Amino acid sequence: MSTSQDKGWKEREQGAEAAYARQKEQEQLAQIRAEMDAKAAADRRDKDFEGGHGGQEDLEDRYATTSGEH
Repeated sequence: MSTSQDKGWKEREQGAEAAYARQKEQEQLAQIRAEMDAKAAADRRDKDFEGGHGGQEDLEDRYATTSGEH
């Protein structure tokens, strides 16, 4: 009987392949989660203003220091 016909050997080999595939999958998922967490943290840092005014949060008030005669 050859090893390919040996049912026990074949099951062990398939089990080892499945375990390896699961391990690689978990590593990839952990990496993706870490990247997503880092991106989410960066997004939170970028938006530290309160509320919003139709996208005009970054505009400066040029007349803030004048006497109002403009």
